[in-house]
Amino acid sequence: MAATQSLTAAVDQVIAFFNARKMDLPDGLFERKTQFVINGAPFETLLGQSPNDPLILMLSRGPAGYRFTVTGVHHAVQNAHIDRGDIISDGDPFKVQTQLWLSGQLRNSGEPLNVMIAVTLKLTSSGSIEIAAATIEEAALEKIRQARRS
Repeated sequence: MAATQSLTAAVDQVIAFFNARKMDLPDGLFERKTQFVINGAPFETLLGQSPNDPLILMLSRGPAGYRFTVTGVHHAVQNAHIDRGDIISDGDPFKVQTQLWLSGQLRNSGEPLNVMIAVTLKLTSSGSIEIAAATIEEAALEKIRQARRS
């Protein structure tokens, strides 16, 4: 129970930092090797280079991977704001799930964006995040990608 409360507080802090457009992170939440997954694809496989390239791994994993991703979202979605649903567990002490709602306006078009993102966090025995997997509607993800390129 205390571990879930601690994780919930850390997730809420990350969301508050995101909403304030800050790149800070709670200490120890992400390890250097934390992997980020979007719609089943590890982030490092989406960068157009060898996913085993040390530079790609450095950019796509851990706190750097989080910051790299968030920078792209903030660029693509003006006034980006996240709200969180309940953090739930299916009984596995090393896995929790939540829903996030990302809202804002897409860059250049001003089109409103309001999309739900299902998030599964796989935890290490020390309570840090080993894998953060996000599932988002593909059409919304493509709109974000297009806005990021503009």
